Amino acid sequence: MSTMTVMSQVLMNQVDSDLKSSGATIAQQTFNALAGTNVQVVPSPYYIYVQNAAGADWQYMSPSMQERYGTPKDVTVVFDGPPSNPITIPGTLDNSTWRAIYLPTVSEQFPAVAIAFPLNNVEHTKTQMMLILLLIATCVVALGALISYFIVQHALKPLRIIEHTTKQITQGDLSKRVPTENMGIEVGHLAGSINIMLGQIEAAMTARERSENKMRQFVSDASHELRTPLASVRGYAELYRMGGIGPDKVGQAMDRIESEARRMGGLVEDLLMLARLDESRPLNIAPANITDLAQSAILDFRARSSDYPVEVIGLFGDEPEDVIALVDRDKITQVVSNLLTNILQHTPKGTRVDIAVGTEQVRAVTGMVTMAVIEVRDHGPGIPPENREKVFERFYRVDTSRSRASGGSGLGLAIVSSIAAAHNGSANISETPGGGTTVSLNIPILQRNDHAGTYVSPSSPTSEDLEK
Repeated sequence: MSTMTVMSQVLMNQVDSDLKSSGATIAQQTFNALAGTNVQVVPSPYYIYVQNAAGADWQYMSPSMQERYGTPKDVTVVFDGPPSNPITIPGTLDNSTWRAIYLPTVSEQFPAVAIAFPLNNVEHTKTQMMLILLLIATCVVALGALISYFIVQHALKPLRIIEHTTKQITQGDLSKRVPTENMGIEVGHLAGSINIMLGQIEAAMTARERSENKMRQFVSDASHELRTPLASVRGYAELYRMGGIGPDKVGQAMDRIESEARRMGGLVEDLLMLARLDESRPLNIAPANITDLAQSAILDFRARSSDYPVEVIGLFGDEPEDVIALVDRDKITQVVSNLLTNILQHTPKGTRVDIAVGTEQVRAVTGMVTMAVIEVRDHGPGIPPENREKVFERFYRVDTSRSRASGGSGLGLAIVSSIAAAHNGSANISETPGGGTTVSLNIPILQRNDHAGTYVSPSSPTSEDLEK
C-alpha cells in the first residue's frame, strides 16, 4: 500500500511538473492560434481553456484526443485557487480525471489560460503496477510458504524420529534409543533426556521382571521345601493309622515326625525372616561391640560342637580390638550363627575357623567411609568360583541334587545378605588364603563424639554406593 501511495505521488508530481514547465509554451501557442496562425501546434494531449476580459471563453482539444479522453467537466474551478497550483477535477467520461492548472499572462485581452491533462495513463500505470505488486506479493507469499514448509519439515524431522522411536517402544521394544547426532542443541538435549528416561524405564522393567521371576522361583522353591517335610509327617501318620508301624517302632516314627516338623518350623521361620527384611521393617538399632558379639557366637558354637577349633582375631591376624557399630544385635548374632552353622554342615570335623573383626576405609560416592568388618573364615574344601556369586540367592545349594543329608534349606546366606543390606552394608564371599571360604560382612561404623561422649551415626552409604 505504501508503495502504491509513493508511486502515485511520484506520477502526479511528474504530471504537475510537465504542466508547469509546458504552461508558458502552451499559452504562447494558444495566443498564436487565437491570432489566426496554425492551431495544430497546440499539444494534442492537453486541454486548453482561455477566458478573455469580456467574459467570453475559448477551449481547444484535439478531436481524436477528445474522443479518447473526453474533456474536463468544469475547468473554471481552477481559477478559484492561486495560479500555478495544480488540482484534480473530474472528466466527462466515467471514472476519468484530469489534472488542471492556470497561468496568468501579460495579455490584457486574455489575462489567464487554463491547461488540463488527462490522468488516464497515470491511472492505467497505477493499475498495472497494482497488478504487478499483487503478482509479486503472491509469488513472495507462495515462495515464503514453500520455504517455510521445508524449514518446518526439516525442523520437525528430529521430532518425527523421536515419535517413531517412541512408537516402537510402545510396541514393547524397550531397547530402542533416540539418536542424538545432528539433532540440534535443544532437540539433542531433549533426545538425551528421553534416552535417560528410557534407560531408567528399561532398568525398572528389567528389575520388575527379574523380581517377578525371583518371586515365582521363590514360591516354587518354598513350596518344594515345605512339601517334603509335610509329606514325611503325613506318610508316618498314614502308616501308623494303617497299622504299618509296630509298637516297637512308634518312638522312632515320632522322632522322625518331630524332626521333620522342627525342620519345617525352621524353614518357616527363615521365610518369615526374609519376608520381614524384604518389607524393610525398622531394626532394633543400638550401639554394639562387634567383637563381643563374635565372642558370644563362638561360645554358642562351641556348645554345639567341640570338633572345630575357632577363635576371634583381628582383621589382619592381630589381637582383636573393640569395634562399635550401630546394629541390630540379634540380627548380627544371627548372621554369625548362620555362617557358623554352614561350616558345621559343609566342612569336615577339625576344620579351623577364624572370626576376624576390624575396620577399614571404603571409598563411596559420599567420600571415604569407615566400615566395621566381620569375616568368618574356614579352612575347609571351599566353594567353586562359579558358584560363589550365586550362594546368596534364596534356596540355592552348591549341591544341585538338593540332598538334605547335611541339613539346610538354602536360605542361610540369603538371610545374611538381606541383614547386611538392611544395615546399609554388604555381604561378600571369597576364597580363604590357603584354601577354604571367607564370608565377610561390611557395615558402616559409628563415629564417636568426644565432646558429648556419645556415638553418632555417620552418613551411611547404601549398598549401591559401596558397589560404585
